[in-house]
Amino acid sequence: MTHKSDPTPAMLFEEGLRCFKKPDGVGAVAAFRQLIAMDPGYVHTDGDNPFFYMGKIHEIEGDLEQAITMYTRSLALDQWDEESLIGRGSCYTVLNRWQDAVADFKKLLSLGQGLRKVADHMLFYAIAENHRKQSHWRKALTWGKKALAEEPENQRYLLLVKAANEKVVK
Repeated sequence: MTHKSDPTPAMLFEEGLRCFKKPDGVGAVAAFRQLIAMDPGYVHTDGDNPFFYMGKIHEIEGDLEQAITMYTRSLALDQWDEESLIGRGSCYTVLNRWQDAVADFKKLLSLGQGLRKVADHMLFYAIAENHRKQSHWRKALTWGKKALAEEPENQRYLLLVKAANEKVVK
């Protein structure tokens, strides 16, 4: 931090964001931790908060449990934060907490496509994959078909639907 006066929460957020983009994870963590200690409810004018970025840093570093904690804290400030729901759902998927992942992805679907950036087909596929990993083949097939209906040429979707269909038919 190059400022001579005591930093404000906004200054700390900007410093954390600058370091995050650099990438300087150590600097970002230091700035975001200082900000959280100063104002744990801080939300930037763009709607982001330091907990989301802390979650992203922990996810990148492979500390998925800590990432989930940070995403959950971010969601306490904004329960509909798309990026935090995606991040937490992805961490849940990797940790084989499939039902939690599906819940986050379904929550995003409930927003409606016009209120979020991520496309329906991507969420359909994420849900289908989580069901596939649990060997819930009928659910995987249902959600996979929804993804495929929106992206009929997508090879991942085609393979998932084919595999699920083979399991359901048996």
